[in-house]
Amino acid sequence: MSERRAVDYLNDMQEAASDALLFVGGMDGEAFAGDKLIFKAVAFCHFTIGVAASRLLVTYPAFATEHPDLPWTKICGTGNRILDDVFDLDPSDIWEATQRTLPELLAAIDGVRNWHAQGE
Repeated sequence: MSERRAVDYLNDMQEAASDALLFVGGMDGEAFAGDKLIFKAVAFCHFTIGVAASRLLVTYPAFATEHPDLPWTKICGTGNRILDDVFDLDPSDIWEATQRTLPELLAAIDGVRNWHAQGE
């Protein structure tokens, strides 16, 4: 198995964030809380983002220093919090995190990609 590149982990994060936003498209918080399948799928997307970020930083520790605009501690902690609270997850917390943080995360990932594209 070949070693994963930093961009592979970014791709995982981007895909999970995009999937979560797609899953909740057109829903409000109440509908989200009442749809167990969507709720669990979106929670898993948040978990995936946290795990991908954690693995990226373990494999490429300088990446966080090079890209301080991403809230690495918060992103990495998400996976752990979901795993620790898997039986007590509050749909409103996941809804809020999805609406508030995932669009920002996608914009930040685009910024990282553009930073590399410019060759800085």
